[in-house]
Order: sequence, then structure tokens, then C-alpha cells
Amino acid sequence: MKKYIFIIAAILIAIAGFYSCGDPDPDDPNNPGGNPNTPGNGSPNNPFKVATVADLKRVGSGETGPEGFVWGNDKHYKQTADIDLSSVANWETICGEEHGAWFRGTYNGCGYTISNLTISGNENLRGLFGNVNGTISNVRLNEVSISGKQKVGSLVGMLWGQGVIDHCSASNIDIYGVWETGGLIGKVYVSAVVNACIVAEGTVTCISGGTQAMTGGVAGSNSGTIKNCYTTVNLDGIEYVGGIAGTSNGTIQYCYATGNVIKKNRGVGGIAGENTGSGKIQYCVALNREVKREVYSSGSGTPTIGRITGENINSATTTNNYARIDMALKNGTEDVPFEATLTGIHGADVEAINYHGDNSGTWWSSTAGFPPSEWSFDNNRLPWLKGFEGLVQNPTVKN
Repeated sequence: MKKYIFIIAAILIAIAGFYSCGDPDPDDPNNPGGNPNTPGNGSPNNPFKVATVADLKRVGSGETGPEGFVWGNDKHYKQTADIDLSSVANWETICGEEHGAWFRGTYNGCGYTISNLTISGNENLRGLFGNVNGTISNVRLNEVSISGKQKVGSLVGMLWGQGVIDHCSASNIDIYGVWETGGLIGKVYVSAVVNACIVAEGTVTCISGGTQAMTGGVAGSNSGTIKNCYTTVNLDGIEYVGGIAGTSNGTIQYCYATGNVIKKNRGVGGIAGENTGSGKIQYCVALNREVKREVYSSGSGTPTIGRITGENINSATTTNNYARIDMALKNGTEDVPFEATLTGIHGADVEAINYHGDNSGTWWSSTAGFPPSEWSFDNNRLPWLKGFEGLVQNPTVKN
């Protein structure tokens, strides 16, 4: 038994070391990647170092770098400095639609910031990365302006089945798409996981109607898992608009949203516009000031509106969710009547004293069920996510 415990411990230590951004002894022959001055060879223990605009452009490109190694889409990368992209008028998405390849490696942003990311046009799979089936962690984006067609997000266009996004943030964003448009990711697919991410300040807009017109604070659509995330962005779309995901047949848990959510047709909710299939929304809190369906003159469909989700379809479920008691839930100019329950599409009521008042230090963990391992709680504020050292978190609710 001790032998197996030792093996498991060794694996955990290896994983922790892999995701670490610290700089251990540069003379340690077992970890040359710890020294930011070594060029790297793209291996897990010695990732390529990304410190400049030129380095970032080379990520996943298949080009040979100055150190003589190929910067492939299956290699490992570690950011070692802040990168300002203001000199790039139109960023070429890493592993975008035109490249025909997934990013299958790892990119660790190490808490450094990539700022002034701009992408314009009407192409699919737009974001810093396009197709991702690997791991992206600790990336911080600030000042992002992106326009595209289908599967558009600030960080990733589409996150595939083995993909993981962990402890990433995007702030001051303006994301504009036609289908499947999200503040961080356009589409989260099957078993992909998004954990502990922040989307703060800005707008996400989707301009098309139809079954693919999905708009969300984290993702336009989700069939994987989104957990331990919060958003403060405002959202505007035609159909299926939600504070975390436009539509979801996966899992959304331990998330909250504070931005206003507006849609012109059907399917609008504080957390998800639509919860469908085997979707689960659980332990989430909708703190949006307004969730609204605007009057739509043509093809308006059934006005499905909810504080948590516009509707549950098939075997989809909602469990232990809350919504601010004074949320404005509107169908045009009319108030939408609802029943506040923990398991319904509207969630149970929560008052300001609990979610950001004198009781908030304990309410979020004891009643809402948010895990203290991921979240920091205190009285008179909303929860912050752990693991974002140096990043000022000041999420607020709109009055």
C-alpha cells in the first residue's frame, strides 16, 4: 500500500511542478524549464518561453524557432512576461480555422497579461486560440476586441473534448459574433472542462437568429463542464442568451453572473438561456439586475424567460440555485410572474445582505454551496476566485 501511495504522491508532485510558474534553481538539471533564460525545447519539463509578440505568433505555428526546435501545436509553452499586442492590427488566431489543426499542447500564461488583442472579420473560430484540444491555464487577457462569425470568444473559439481551460481571465472585452459567441469561449464541446475563470466588464453580442444563435458570458454553448466561474459582462443576442452560457446540455456549477442579459426572441436566463438534454445547472447564483426579452416583431416564438434558465428541456435539471430577490424579469415592458424555488428555472430568492452584505462571508459556502478550495469569501463583497495573485478582483452587482 505504501508503494502505491508513494507513486500517487509522485504523480501529484509532477503535475504540480508542470503547472508551476515558479523559477527554481536554474542549475537543477532535472528542471531546466525553471530558468526563464533557457530557450526551452517544447517538452513538459522545458517548455518554450513566450515573452514577446514574435514568440506568441510562433506558438503552435509549426515554425522553427531561433533555438532550432519546431514550435508545434502539440508542444508546451510558458509565458514569461506581459505581452502588448497593440502593434498588431488584426491578430492571426493560433490554430484557427485556416490552419486546419487543433492546439493539442499546453500553454501556461503564468499570470502574465496579454493586452490589446484585436481581431476583425467574419471568419469562424476566432479568439487568441481557435481550435483547442489541449490545456490553457493562467492566461490573463485585458482590452479585447473581436468580431467573427461562428464560435467566437476572447480566449478560444472552440474547446474540444479533451480540452481544459483553467484559471484564465478576460477583462474589458467587446466580443461580436453571428453564432455561438462567448465572453471567453465560443463553444465548449462534450467532455471539455472550464474551471475557475473570470470574464469581467464589457459586452458580448450575437447578431443572428436560429438554433446556433447562442450568447453567453463564459461560452456561447456548452456541452462540457463549466464550474467555479463568474462574469460581470452584459449580453445581447437574438436567441438563447445567458450570463454563463447561451445554451447548455452539459454541467454548469458553482458559478455566478452579475451582468444584464437581453435577448430579442426566446431563451433568456441569468445563468443559461436554455438548459437542455442532460444538462445540469447546480449551485449557481444569478445576480443580474435585469433579464429581459425585448419585443420582437417577427418569428418571436414562445417567450421562455427565467432567472436561472429560460427553460429546462428533456431531462435537464436545475438544483440548489439562487437569484437576487429584486431582479427585473421582463417580457418587453411586462413583469414575468414566477415561483421562486431551489429546483425551478427561477431559483430561490437571495437578499443583498446574504450575497454581498453582512452575511456574505458565510452564505456563499454554507448555503449556496460554493467550495472554499476555489473561492475566497468575506463579508460585504462578492466571492473572489483563488489562484489569481496580483489581479484586482472587484466584482459588483448593478443597481
